Amino acid sequence: MRRFTARTALAALLCSTVLIAACGGGSDAPAPPPPTAPPPSVERNVLPTATDAAITTDLEAHVAINPSPAVAARGRLFVFLAGTGGTPAFYRLIVRTGAAQGFHAVGLNYPNTEAVNTLCQGSTDADCHGQVRHEILTGEARSPLVDVNAANSINNRLARLLTWLHAQAPTEGWGQYLVNGAPDWSRIRVAGHSQGGGHAGYIAKQVAVDRAVYFASGDFRSGVGPATWTTVPGLTPAARQFGFAHLQDPLVNILVTTAVWRALGLDAFGPAVSVDTSAPPYGGSHQLVTDATPASGPGSASPFHGAPVQDAATPRTASGAPLFEPVWIWLCFS
Repeated sequence: MRRFTARTALAALLCSTVLIAACGGGSDAPAPPPPTAPPPSVERNVLPTATDAAITTDLEAHVAINPSPAVAARGRLFVFLAGTGGTPAFYRLIVRTGAAQGFHAVGLNYPNTEAVNTLCQGSTDADCHGQVRHEILTGEARSPLVDVNAANSINNRLARLLTWLHAQAPTEGWGQYLVNGAPDWSRIRVAGHSQGGGHAGYIAKQVAVDRAVYFASGDFRSGVGPATWTTVPGLTPAARQFGFAHLQDPLVNILVTTAVWRALGLDAFGPAVSVDTSAPPYGGSHQLVTDATPASGPGSASPFHGAPVQDAATPRTASGAPLFEPVWIWLCFS
């Protein structure tokens, strides 16, 4: 009879282990899949007609950038609206900054040929500015001064762009900002320059947005004061609204701008603060100003007016970075 030793016991154990493994014994759980890398950040120029053939005006490209994989995605969409006569191509820097901070970021092209303040100059309609902006936002016929149908409206252009981006790049997450085919404003931060800032403010009155930021903008009734729409209750709390302007802006005077900011309730968070002599969080103020020397280049109607955010006019550091990048991050992406 063979002696049963510790060595033979160990051999038997090893043998049985091999047999169990060979027969499929042990855990049936599949190996976990390898972690999925976030998609690379891609800057796209998207023609409005590619998203909706019914769009027939203001056909310059939208700009869309998904979040940088170097940072955690924030689950928020940043939408920027250009000033009068401008296009998203004039404002790439702030859209790129948003993507670098983990936001899905869009520069949206929309009908903006004529300034709302110019259209409403001399109008007897006390709510002229609001009616014009409502038509541009929704396409509902509200004002004889503009002719924007539903297809060409801001609402439709944004919805069609998000739908197109989701179809083209479903792993990038653009579809999360749509509810029943319409923009989910509760997850959107909207900002704009000049006329675009006014639209951002009007949107913040109509729906509760995640945040609204106004660059060098202000609707004003000559001889009366801030436009009617700025003074009525809105759905976005003032705590989620911010403004930034240049003290030497010749197109939207700083006194007009600050009067509109007060109408919107931004003065509840302290007086205006100069970003030239302070740093984030700027004492918690929602009213920021600068007197910095602007750059100048093509696409800027006035360097001082464009300085807060327009690519051609915004000042740069010695390394070429936007001087106001920390301001943008605080205002829009903090």
